[in-house]
Amino acid sequence: MISFRPGLALIALTLAPALAQTAPADPGSVPLVRVKDARLPFTVSLPRTWVGVNLKDNLGGVTIVSRAQAGAPLMRLLFLPKNGKLLNLDTEFRNFEATVREAGASLKLQSQRPARYGGVAGTERVYAITGAKPGALNMRVWFGNGVRNFYSFQLTAPSAEFAKIDALFGKVLASVAF
Repeated sequence: MISFRPGLALIALTLAPALAQTAPADPGSVPLVRVKDARLPFTVSLPRTWVGVNLKDNLGGVTIVSRAQAGAPLMRLLFLPKNGKLLNLDTEFRNFEATVREAGASLKLQSQRPARYGGVAGTERVYAITGAKPGALNMRVWFGNGVRNFYSFQLTAPSAEFAKIDALFGKVLASVAF
């Protein structure tokens, strides 16, 4: 089992006031900028106006928020070395869901589908989350089972903003290359 502690994504939504950015009225119009860093096992194009945040959870990857406001949408593109372990994505999702519940939130699975990004196969789920501060959220999570790494790419956003931000997240995911 590999654990990403997804409850931190919910907590991170309250950290955004420490950041300074303003999102455009149409999230789909945000230009993307290519990010290539030797510390990452992938390259990705991220929204230019979003800001990185360090959740101090010692997870490898990138965490960004859209604006300096409590409840701002959050994207996480995380990886964890598998160290030769065989993973079952259904088990990983059960562990993920249990961790969200332990953080005091309720989640309802809205959809699930197989998805491949950058050539890595995985499973993608969308959840409605209630009981979290600052309010009702939606979360899109892709777990990918790479040769060397386990990947968790996540979007968490207030339900009212989710559809627009989800379209932007789709562009980010389409840009991933391993």
